[in-house]
Formats: sequence, structure tokens, C-alpha cells
Amino acid sequence: MNIENKSQSGSVLVYILIAVALFAALSYTVAGMMRGGSGESSGKEKAGIYASEIMSYARSMREAVQIMRVSNECDGYQISFANNIASGYSHSPVSSASCRLFDVSGGGLSYQKPDISVNGGLDWIFTGANDGYHIGNQCNSASCADLIAILPEISLEICKAINKKHDIAASNGYITQENDNFDVTKFVGSYGFVARFSDDTGLQELKGKYQGCVEGNSAPQSSGKYYFYQVLIAR
Repeated sequence: MNIENKSQSGSVLVYILIAVALFAALSYTVAGMMRGGSGESSGKEKAGIYASEIMSYARSMREAVQIMRVSNECDGYQISFANNIASGYSHSPVSSASCRLFDVSGGGLSYQKPDISVNGGLDWIFTGANDGYHIGNQCNSASCADLIAILPEISLEICKAINKKHDIAASNGYITQENDNFDVTKFVGSYGFVARFSDDTGLQELKGKYQGCVEGNSAPQSSGKYYFYQVLIAR
């Protein structure tokens, strides 16, 4: 090989090495950018997954309650949420197994304790002390109170993901605040009206919504805390 050919071969090798180096540098930069944005993206994706799981489980509870009322002839007072994980739901007198949501003879569901990533592992709350907003009858008394499942203190991102799926408060970042507060007395067979589960009356984002998420306002629910709710029985 003559000197000219050696020179040309050397030049080509240099260009190849430079190209490889540039490609490696570009790949490293792109990977860094992806790593930098992956946290937020991953967080939103997880929030969306948790939101879907929460809503699906809540809908299954509502459907199971409706089936017990029709097939097992359980009235709204007989529905029981007694389970082996969350305490305080034993009826007096004891409700029939056919009217228990978490019993194979009743609703057939298993109580699912919330993941610690969702709300620190706080249990579901089943209460008959509140009234949904423009759901069923509204009369500010126990006769109109609804049976509602509440998942307390979920994360802000999960709350947003839930409301986005229901097109709630789209103009406000999918967050709406409770008008006042709501009661968390555990349901053991009796209803009592304490508050209406609704947001600011001027916004009416939760009007007619059987499930959604709302930010707390005043004690016992404070601002900066977010609550998912599902109306199980509208009365």
C-alpha cells in the first residue's frame, strides 16, 4: 500500500472514531434527559394505575351492594361491611351473611386494604351519615342520607387522575374543594344526616357524580388532603 492510500485509510478511521464518539455522547445525553424526566412521568403513570384500580374496586362494591339488595332482598339498613381487617362494622343485631359485602354468601368480595403508596395504608370508610350532591333525594335528614364508601387521604396525583377520568374540575387542574366537611361515622345499620358530600356550591363539580375526589376544607378534613368517594346506595 502506498503512502497516499495509508493516509486515506487513516483519515477514514479517524472519521469513524469521531462518529462513534459523537454517537456515544449523543446517546448519553439523550439517556440523561430521559432519566431526568422519567420520575415525573413514572409518577403520573403510577397515579393513573392506582386511580383505575380504586375506581374499579369501588364500582365492584356498588354493584355487589345492588345485587345483594335485589337477589338477597337486603334493604339499605341490612348491608354490612364487617370484615377481618377494618374493625368497627359489626351490626347490632348481627346482619345476615347474605347481606355482608365481604362474605361469600353476600357480596362475595374480599376487603382490599389500600396500598401504602395510595394513602399510607388507611382503611376504607363506609358511612351512612352524609348525602350525595344531587344524588337520590335531598332533604337534610337521615331519611335521605346515602350509603357512601370513602377512601381517605389519597395522594394529590391520584386525586387528579380520578377526576380527570370523570372530567371533574378540568378548568382547575382537576381538583375541587369540599364546601365544608363530611362525616366518617362507620355504618352499622343506621343512617344520620350530618353533611352533604359536595364541593363549593358555585362550582358544582360533584353534582350528580356517584364517584370522584374532593379536597378537604375544614375539620375533620383539612385542606391539602384528598378523599375519594363512591355512592353505594342513593336514597
